[in-house]
Amino acid sequence: MVIALVLLFATTLSLSFIEDRLSERDKKVLYAILGFAMILIAGLREVGSTPDSEDYELMYYGKTNKILEAATEPSFALISSFLNSFSLGVNALFLTYALISIPIHLSAFTRLSKLPFLTLTIYISYYFMMHDMVQIRCSVAAALFLWAIYFHTERKEKQALVCILTGIFFHYSATVGLLLFLTKSNIPKWQTYILYLIVPIGLIAYFTNLDISYLVPDEFGGAKLASYRNLKDKGIEDLQAGIRFERNPLIWMNIILYYCCIYFKDSLTKCCKYVPVAIQVQALAFCFLFFIKGFSMVVGNRLNDYFSIASIILWTASVYAFYPQIAGKIISNIISSARFVASILIYALSLLTLT
Repeated sequence: MVIALVLLFATTLSLSFIEDRLSERDKKVLYAILGFAMILIAGLREVGSTPDSEDYELMYYGKTNKILEAATEPSFALISSFLNSFSLGVNALFLTYALISIPIHLSAFTRLSKLPFLTLTIYISYYFMMHDMVQIRCSVAAALFLWAIYFHTERKEKQALVCILTGIFFHYSATVGLLLFLTKSNIPKWQTYILYLIVPIGLIAYFTNLDISYLVPDEFGGAKLASYRNLKDKGIEDLQAGIRFERNPLIWMNIILYYCCIYFKDSLTKCCKYVPVAIQVQALAFCFLFFIKGFSMVVGNRLNDYFSIASIILWTASVYAFYPQIAGKIISNIISSARFVASILIYALSLLTLT
């Protein structure tokens, strides 16, 4: 699987340098071939080769406890029931989710970016492994959220709402995607100052373990939040939280990107009109990462992962800050290569921890 991932990444990285010289027909053919390869890699992986795959196998065969079963989305139950009726193995589940998620991602990239192969390189360097090979339910929701960003920026709010609501059907955490409607296609000066302050204030909240869940009434989800606090107090959630923020180079990369994009937002927006919304969505990701950790690191990390899908837009747009553009592509691909290696190592460590 690692060899297949390396070959896939190397191919997309190479194509990102020459995509301007490819004909539209060649672009479409190569894009489709890469998408097909991604579906096969994600759908045919062995159980145990990625984190969460063994848990999904238990869920697929209905061997989980009643609490987890009740928290599972109806889409997963329907898909599992349908595939089980044909006595198909768990790889049929992985393949089905890949067939849904990956085409939605790839089609969104062609709308959000003028450099789809560069965007695809950025996606494969982290999010493909994290979503399509680990958090398969969240992957579909995140793909639909990318389309929601596109429609919201284009002022097609009904279509954006449909995308988010459909995402909730695949993963309940997509409910927070409704916050997208608080973002605007332009960032006024006063809001720029707030965006600059989110990370430093968030770091204070993170390292002081500020718990804001006590402010939420039980009837509005406070009881659910209390259950997460109990898991944390018992030390159970530490096994599920993954790599801590302060040790995760991928998040630090996003923080640097975030500030660079705020600083250059005016020039970047001229080349990619989705940048302002993507910056604000990334700010929401940091809010959940920093301010939710006080009562549940797992929830904070998962919601950060969901919103941080918008960083793909920012990483792609960042190449426009350089002249000539090839310099931006070189820097972007060096960063993507580092992110790809770090992602492989992080998942290798996760598997070692699980065993």
